[in-house]
Amino acid sequence: MARIISFATGNIWSWVKSGDKNTLIKFIKNLEVDGVEITFSSKEELYATKFSSANEKWLKGLKYTTIHAPFNLLRNANDDKEVVKQLEIIAGLYHRLNAKNVIIHPLDLPSPEILARFKFNVSTENLTKKARALGNSGKKFRLSVAALQKILKRYPKIGFCLDVSHAYTWSKQETSRLVEAFCGRTTQIHFSGTYRKKDHQSLRIVSKDFLGSIEPIFQLKVPFVIEENMIKQAPKFLKEEVRYIRDTFGG
Repeated sequence: MARIISFATGNIWSWVKSGDKNTLIKFIKNLEVDGVEITFSSKEELYATKFSSANEKWLKGLKYTTIHAPFNLLRNANDDKEVVKQLEIIAGLYHRLNAKNVIIHPLDLPSPEILARFKFNVSTENLTKKARALGNSGKKFRLSVAALQKILKRYPKIGFCLDVSHAYTWSKQETSRLVEAFCGRTTQIHFSGTYRKKDHQSLRIVSKDFLGSIEPIFQLKVPFVIEENMIKQAPKFLKEEVRYIRDTFGG
């Protein structure tokens, strides 16, 4: 059975200066993908987004529509009231689009009590080695596998999104460690390459070491969400990249 291959709007966010998601979807509709992850970089972007009825219908009909919550959901909110406001908008989109998952970074997970108010699936993800969380002592710490295990223990109902590009910034073995630790809770893969210490790069330019590092993910029967930083506006490259990923990793 072919794997579900999805595509994040954040891949091509820079192609549209206005940030209009409807325009981004025009590019995505020409691709051979099974789903779309709607990426929100900020609360302002979330507030401003309105899909056309045609695009809502299209997104609803896909196999795997998902939503990536604003990167600073908590840190840029003025208070809990604004956190709830953002989650209410996400919940509305989730149900209208028949979405399957909401990705929230571990540094921006609302309290379990707030999340319990909402009926949508949530997953958190591993971040790069540079990412730091602020502990109760006021000291910053890295989000290691052990730290992620503590977070997921606090949130027993949420899933895990494994970002292979982030993992490789730690080591060649990090993806394997994450698969071993969270195989039972992994809901999807954020799929892109790490090349010359830059994450979210094309999978056509990565090293043999990188390709070797991601082998453990193929035992997981979960969707792959393409999450690359495609700065240059080139629809032809877009189609070729998706086709390469589907042909090489979609079996």
